[in-house]
Amino acid sequence: MARNSETIFTADNLELINQVGLLGAKADLLKLSSALRSQGRSPESVTLAISQGRLRHRALTKFGTELASSMLLTEAGLEQATRSEVANWHAERFIDAGLTSVTDLGCGIGSDSIAFSKAGLQVKAVEADLATAEIAAHNLSGHQSAEVIVGTAETHEVDTEACYLDPARRKLDQKTAGRVMLQPEDFSPNLNFAFDLGSKVPAAIKLSGSFPHELIPANCEANWVSHNNELVETILFFGKLGTQGKRSAVLLGQENLEFSGSHEQAEIQDLGAFIYDPNPALVRSHLLGGFASENNLWGLSKSIAFLSSNSEIHSPWLRGFNVLEVLSLDPKRISKRLQELGIGILEIKKRGVDTTPEELRKKLRLKGKVSATLILTKLGEDRRAILCQPIG
Repeated sequence: MARNSETIFTADNLELINQVGLLGAKADLLKLSSALRSQGRSPESVTLAISQGRLRHRALTKFGTELASSMLLTEAGLEQATRSEVANWHAERFIDAGLTSVTDLGCGIGSDSIAFSKAGLQVKAVEADLATAEIAAHNLSGHQSAEVIVGTAETHEVDTEACYLDPARRKLDQKTAGRVMLQPEDFSPNLNFAFDLGSKVPAAIKLSGSFPHELIPANCEANWVSHNNELVETILFFGKLGTQGKRSAVLLGQENLEFSGSHEQAEIQDLGAFIYDPNPALVRSHLLGGFASENNLWGLSKSIAFLSSNSEIHSPWLRGFNVLEVLSLDPKRISKRLQELGIGILEIKKRGVDTTPEELRKKLRLKGKVSATLILTKLGEDRRAILCQPIG
């Protein structure tokens, strides 16, 4: 893609952006701005460089130092961009399927296209917005196998082996935003277009982790993906990229793990000696009951995603706690008991109760050096506070 002659990212401005570097929350922006202005830099150039410096610092958690320090970014582009580790996993799926080329329809700032190119795929990155396409071209400039094209997903003629799409939620008005059920037309490109494309060529369609199960078509593989214990996406794989009808929870880390099981409900029993907080990918994929059944675990209340057992279980899918005692959900009684035990460092977790950790913490007079975890949840139909300690 040729550089736009009207670009704000001139050679001088790019040099200044790199000179400014990463700007964290503690950076003295007024002092920096004055110093740059005293060097003869224009107000527009200084504002641009500082904006990019702040965005690059925020991008560290998604891209790491090397990549974040070299990319051009936008607020919206950074928010929607895929984390590097997740994008690398996407690329591995394409490579494992024996594919050699991919069209990234709606590439944004190019984070997935970078991963595809690094993996050895030929990449056509298509972006409708000219300014964003220019940023993507900069970010992909070191990748000879990638080409940025200005165009829309719906009108671009795909001539690669496969496609990747990351449809964006449209800005809905207040009435529409409050609807219970999303519709295909609430996305750009329209999901009907995306799913139809998936029926014609191998395709991966990235969606939010909370994407409704009801909208997922039957002719794809659906994965709910967790990274750093955060649910980061639901991704659908069509054609040779996946197995039709398969549903999986995926945990990305030092070792990538996958769980595919049944959609059964977990058996409900009384609280055992241990309570477990499952990975959000297990919960959102609706595979928690199957996981519980396979690992001799049970639920504590209908629709509440805590599990329990009488034996200590160590699993990357679970965060486990040793149950110390069960208290009524009464702030005064909880406060009194915590003081008796010398607990002054308290993690508070909750599911299925109205009380928020922030509200409860204000009512507790925490003193002491002992640390513990308090889980607010339902046991059967009763609201309880479970005092516990994390297991190693």
